Amino acid sequence: MTRLFSRNAWLVLWSTIINGLAFGVFLFTFNFYVLSLGGEYDEAFLGTLQSAASLATIAMALPAAYMAQRFSPKWMMALGGLLTAVAYLGIVAFPASGPLVVFRMVAGAGVSLTAVAGAPFLMANTGLQERQWVFSFQAGLGTAASFFGNLLAGLLPGWLGSLVGVGPTETMAYRLSLGTIALFSLLSIVPLMLIRDRARPAHPAPVALPWVQLRRYGLMFGRFLLPSLVIGLGAGLMQPFMNVYFRNVYKMPDPVIAAAFAVGGLAMAVGQFAGPPLADRLGKINTVMATQAASIPFLITLGLGAWLVPSGAISAGVFFLIASVAYAFRLALMNLSNPVYQTFILERVPQEAQALLVSLTNLTFQVGWFIMPQISGAWQVRYGPSGFVLVFGSVTLLYATAILIEYVFFHRERPIGAAATTD
Repeated sequence: MTRLFSRNAWLVLWSTIINGLAFGVFLFTFNFYVLSLGGEYDEAFLGTLQSAASLATIAMALPAAYMAQRFSPKWMMALGGLLTAVAYLGIVAFPASGPLVVFRMVAGAGVSLTAVAGAPFLMANTGLQERQWVFSFQAGLGTAASFFGNLLAGLLPGWLGSLVGVGPTETMAYRLSLGTIALFSLLSIVPLMLIRDRARPAHPAPVALPWVQLRRYGLMFGRFLLPSLVIGLGAGLMQPFMNVYFRNVYKMPDPVIAAAFAVGGLAMAVGQFAGPPLADRLGKINTVMATQAASIPFLITLGLGAWLVPSGAISAGVFFLIASVAYAFRLALMNLSNPVYQTFILERVPQEAQALLVSLTNLTFQVGWFIMPQISGAWQVRYGPSGFVLVFGSVTLLYATAILIEYVFFHRERPIGAAATTD
């Protein structure tokens, strides 16, 4: 199937791999970097930073959708990579609360711009036969790169810290680690520069403003966006704090947590590569619902760890292994569904509305990441490691609600016209 991938699609995939490596290091290192600053820089402040990044993504939603239609997607994706690199450098150079908030917002805006421009570009550069494979490969290759980024993140602070005579958990070691990934973000722009833009018409049709498209397609969009909103509420409670969960509940050192993250990332990549054959066999929306439902027992297992280990009912070392396996399976199952769902909804809207739909999907998902980290951080500060019982219990209820919504809205849906694939 990969022989059907276009040159432009492959170049986007290469950029995704480089970005994934950088993001794997950032995802693992950033929280520990902030906590190492001490004082006011606690779990609640981590929630504030995540909310700031999500706010920037929300604010960029409509402008990014318009820009993705008005300008070359190649240059919009490159601009997103540049903003991300600037954000990483700013986070390292200015370790104070105000600048950290600002540059975390810049990073969120950069990621949003890349995603909003990238998905419609891949839709335009793929055919029906290979499209789901390209979207799932993009997700899977990015995740596989994050796997190696997680492994690297567990080692970089020790290596770089030793060069300047500090320990691997010191602020300077984390700063040096984050500084290196800014270079990778810049490198991710290189494949994008090799993309061959399609010739643009001499007199292109005017691009409808986002609010005009919203009036035209709002009811259609609403069905697609509600599940993303509910899933985002659950993810925002949990996902920004998973490395904090493993450290505070099980008292594990950074390299061990990095290994758990890396295994989880590898499992997630395997799941994403498994998405296309499952979607071909079961249909896209059935694949989404089935894999989301299968992730719920693993969420419950993670919550049990936060209840049993702090109470002394079970050894932290024993349950850490169980929790690591549960974390890997949850990642694999939930993230298998993401590219499948994205393809499912994009195939059901006109081409002119695809950038806006991607942008609004990011917006609704990020609403959860804007609101819920504040709640999760407050629970952790108030209840300590046991606060994660509330976190995972709430996530379980939210994911079950999303599955019910998807069933009600889509289980009877059939392909619509030539734009839809078999479901």
